[in-house]
Amino acid sequence: MLPRLRIGLLVDTPLKQQYLAAMITQGGYSLCYKGLVSDAHTDLPDINQDVDAWVVDAADEAGVEALVNPASDTMDALDYLLEQVTVPVILSDSSDQAPGSAAHQEWLRRMAQRLRRLSGDVNLQQAHRAASLWILAASTGGPAAVKEFLQHLPAEQNLALIYVQHIDANYSSTLLRMMGSAGRYSAQLATDGRVLQQDSLTLVTADRRVDILENGTLAVGGEQWSGCYAPSIDQVVANVARTYRDAGGLILFTGMGDDGAASCRLLKQQGGQVWAQTPASCTSSSMPEAALATGSVNFTGTPTELAHHLTQHLNQYNHARVALP
Repeated sequence: MLPRLRIGLLVDTPLKQQYLAAMITQGGYSLCYKGLVSDAHTDLPDINQDVDAWVVDAADEAGVEALVNPASDTMDALDYLLEQVTVPVILSDSSDQAPGSAAHQEWLRRMAQRLRRLSGDVNLQQAHRAASLWILAASTGGPAAVKEFLQHLPAEQNLALIYVQHIDANYSSTLLRMMGSAGRYSAQLATDGRVLQQDSLTLVTADRRVDILENGTLAVGGEQWSGCYAPSIDQVVANVARTYRDAGGLILFTGMGDDGAASCRLLKQQGGQVWAQTPASCTSSSMPEAALATGSVNFTGTPTELAHHLTQHLNQYNHARVALP
């Protein structure tokens, strides 16, 4: 598991320190240092502390000047800061926004989004994204079907899996243990900044929305899933269609409802694959039948047949990628 993003926080008022520190820790990051820029030169021994990024919020450069060289009257402090640190610096000024106002809440949301993207970028320096990403989607009867599928799927195919299961979030830990012991793919919960690595299965839960960024990392915010389903297969598939295109795929297993059907066409239009469990082998066939009705499904089979077919498909796909000039 990759470590949490380590943040250093420098601000010009105690109030800013309070709400930015809360935003950082609530986002799941490690707050390694927090201080006021006016005092930082007395208690910050090295501007390149053991952090992955600095968040600096100050009304002007005067406070930063005190940090980097309090004896200098002419040095451009902001330039010095950007030149000397070896990690990213997120600069902002929220002085004109009243805490609790709509503008302030929107600013905090954008800051949290920037940290999520940064977390993924930092993690990508330590881990590589898989070339292909496939969604395993299911509802009623899904855990047993997906477990059978994983038991017959070999590893080392440069493949990452995302498992979207309609199930109460309280059962996430049970589902994670079940899938982690099913095959050769390490199972983990979706977390902010996680890299979608080879031989990994990431479980998307019902409590928080998950987005897939262009760099192949996850963004998990505080927003709820929109629409009728939580988690939403359609929303995850739309993300994969946008970011992975022909390297993305969807397998709709047994389940009730029609979640996933609306996004089938989108993924197929982008060159991705859409497969479904054979209705006759399902506990509940509504979900795969809804996908079949769109005319977008490329292949159907039992969970075991789907695993074997995916192995063949990936061998051909990876061979074709290697053969490209």
